[in-house]
Amino acid sequence: MFVSEGWQTMAMNPSASIRKDPPSAEANNQDVFVWALYLLGGADQDIGVEDVCLKCFEIAPARFSWRTHPELPDGVKGLKALSVAENKSHVGLILRPNKFNCRLTLEGIKWVEAYRAILEKNYSKAIVQASKTTNQHERKRHELKKSDAWAKFLVDPTSVEMSDAAAALQCSAASPTSIWAGRVNDLRRTGDLLADESILSFADFIEAQFIIGRKS
Repeated sequence: MFVSEGWQTMAMNPSASIRKDPPSAEANNQDVFVWALYLLGGADQDIGVEDVCLKCFEIAPARFSWRTHPELPDGVKGLKALSVAENKSHVGLILRPNKFNCRLTLEGIKWVEAYRAILEKNYSKAIVQASKTTNQHERKRHELKKSDAWAKFLVDPTSVEMSDAAAALQCSAASPTSIWAGRVNDLRRTGDLLADESILSFADFIEAQFIIGRKS
């Protein structure tokens, strides 16, 4: 069962070195990977790791190509950039629900959007469009606030059972930790975009109650 090393680090110590510093002044493979993930829609959905690697090659071909065949993308360089970003340089910005996909955490989205002008200047020729509209997040909020878990949370949080939380997150109690973490990340994205503190509080509660400390 796949569990992201970066997520394991954050689960063990939520305050552990979340990336706050701006992008590097000079070209940097890890910055490119995070930027590529954002450009592909990683703020709102899982993106295939291979697709991100190809986007990295598109953005910075000299840094993500074979040495002897510069016209070809080198996937190994993309995977290395992901590993370093996730575990060392950009901790807390990338979430991996499985080994084939990744997306940005809420902290990752905020980091990119805070330093977007720098990233655009360094790696893009054109201004990047904003992320998706809030319509889908309004629907998520509506569905969440109809759930039993939400109703119990408002009255007595201790009465929320794992099955209630799973139903609200649209997964199962037996789903891997990475799936639960991904759903909570989605909730945080919704709460942040809609400026709904109650959803952010609910996400924190679910993480503390049902995710942190799980072994799988």
